[in-house]
Amino acid sequence: MATTLINTRKPIMVQIHASWNQFRTTDEAVEVMPMGWRFTWGRNTDMIPTAKDFPEKDAPWSSKQTVLERNAVHANKLIRLYISLNIEMAARMRVWEFFEISAGVVGKIKEKIKLLKKVTRVLKKQQQYGMDLSNATDLYLYRNDVSLDIIENALKEYPEMMKEKKARRDCARFVKNIRLKEAEEKKQRSLKDVKKFSRKTIAMLKKAHEEGYTIQDVISELEK
Repeated sequence: MATTLINTRKPIMVQIHASWNQFRTTDEAVEVMPMGWRFTWGRNTDMIPTAKDFPEKDAPWSSKQTVLERNAVHANKLIRLYISLNIEMAARMRVWEFFEISAGVVGKIKEKIKLLKKVTRVLKKQQQYGMDLSNATDLYLYRNDVSLDIIENALKEYPEMMKEKKARRDCARFVKNIRLKEAEEKKQRSLKDVKKFSRKTIAMLKKAHEEGYTIQDVISELEK
């Protein structure tokens, strides 16, 4: 799997060969071999040629220098995204696959670049909005019921949704403040009534005392 950039200052073919020699020992290597080979050798990976043993015309990669240089530029754009997003190894293209003799290989690379740029935008938006970040590989592969398109559309609507939520929150706070103010005013009115009643009671007791009555006499009279 591509873990570092293709070094264009060194022979690209050497890097392709190293990638193939790692790949040839896997079960996947059988699928890219010609049908005649599979008919003869079945799934025997030990019989898959090393890179240097491939006849040039039978190798699954191009040997044209112009193709190698052109594809390396596109490949490195994709590898940079692999690295920056920490895409899982199993989801990455192998170095030799960037130069595979296959119709549309450059288009395939460009599509992957486009998709990973979209993943990058989604993760940046999630970070900007203070949300938990999605797993980049899940987004890239549409894995674990994660839909990149649905999340991207939801993030486009997020600012308006938050604006509406803030408006509802501000309205609720405004209503709450009014109720608190009314409750405080009511409490103050109640305190005034208590103070007014207390002043009357004190005056009545004082007058009763002056007339020779005790507080107990007043209480007894009130209880009748």
